[in-house]
Amino acid sequence: MNIIISLIYAPLVFLSLRYFDIQLVSIFIFLSSCIWFSFTIRKSPKESLYPILYILLSLCAYFLKDFLVLKAMPLIISAIFTIIIFISYLNKKSIILYFAKKFSKKEISKKEEEYIHKSTLFWIIISCINIYIHTQIFQSEDMSFWIFYSSFGWYFLFIGAGMIQYLHRKFIFLKALHD
Repeated sequence: MNIIISLIYAPLVFLSLRYFDIQLVSIFIFLSSCIWFSFTIRKSPKESLYPILYILLSLCAYFLKDFLVLKAMPLIISAIFTIIIFISYLNKKSIILYFAKKFSKKEISKKEEEYIHKSTLFWIIISCINIYIHTQIFQSEDMSFWIFYSSFGWYFLFIGAGMIQYLHRKFIFLKALHD
């Protein structure tokens, strides 16, 4: 659900603001986020964090009557994501390792655990690049670039980084592991 919302958020906000004022758009985001929250709270409190963030920002946008609050949403989410990855690295409980273990069909060796933990630094750098791009877009008045990057452009950054990580693991890490 989070992915779908991230894909439609920027175009929906942009198009809505062409026909409605900021307060009406904020009310729509608030109500839809409350509905989203009611579904996610049943599954897991952690999944409810995204709709809560949207609820809070929609309230701020409503009272401040400023589009920049809504435009900041992708940047804020990226910053929170980066902080979570960074904290997990510092605590030596890499969130990337957590998901690797969760979705791996086979046992992950200690060497691979170390590799995944170290590769968390790579993902922190990629996340910081993402924040930088979001910051540039936030400051820019080019709405089409904001819509593109905030909707699905950032996926290209992470998919490209994922391919680099995959190639590094396959041709460098695994080769060194078997030598």
